[in-house]
Amino acid sequence: MLEKISASKSEILDAAAHCFMTLGAEAASIDDIAHHLGSTKGRIYHHFPSKGALLSAVQLRAADFTNRAVEAVIDSSRPALENLEEMSRSHVREVLASLPYHRVILQTYPGTRVKAATEVEHALQSEVRKGQRAHEMLFHDEVARGIAEGSIENRNLTVAVAGLMLILNSPVFWFRPERGASQDFIDTIVRDLTSMAMASLRSTAPAPQPE
Repeated sequence: MLEKISASKSEILDAAAHCFMTLGAEAASIDDIAHHLGSTKGRIYHHFPSKGALLSAVQLRAADFTNRAVEAVIDSSRPALENLEEMSRSHVREVLASLPYHRVILQTYPGTRVKAATEVEHALQSEVRKGQRAHEMLFHDEVARGIAEGSIENRNLTVAVAGLMLILNSPVFWFRPERGASQDFIDTIVRDLTSMAMASLRSTAPAPQPE
């Protein structure tokens, strides 16, 4: 995942995420990002060799944000469904906190960019895909454990995890913080989406009892 970065680089990524989100990943330029920063293009190019590399870095950081938030709450000593509930809560809260980054993922997924990419951009995109896959596998493994425990309905794992992630990532499609969002509303979104996600998994059959 992402290494620790300087405050300057973090500011550039935040500005880029905002510009890509509001102007569109294809339309936003380095000039736009520099203007939003109140800085020069040279400052951006010092850290990122191209717009494509900057865009990939924004995508990679989006995956890093959610991955770190979820990894921090995983406790394999808990039942899988309980663990998944805490993981889901942390995922939704982080998506809301770093929404511009995740909106950029939505704009550029899957493979909507057709322009030729440099080797640096290809390498970064490979890291983005690995980061996204690693994050999904955190949920995949817990869903598999829940199926084995009997607390989660026995179903196709790929379908179950895809449906789960669709619910947890849904604020990317509809949440509009610029319209005003109180902490109570944020808490309601986290609570209700987590509840919906768990309901999509929970088995209706009684869990097997130990002999």
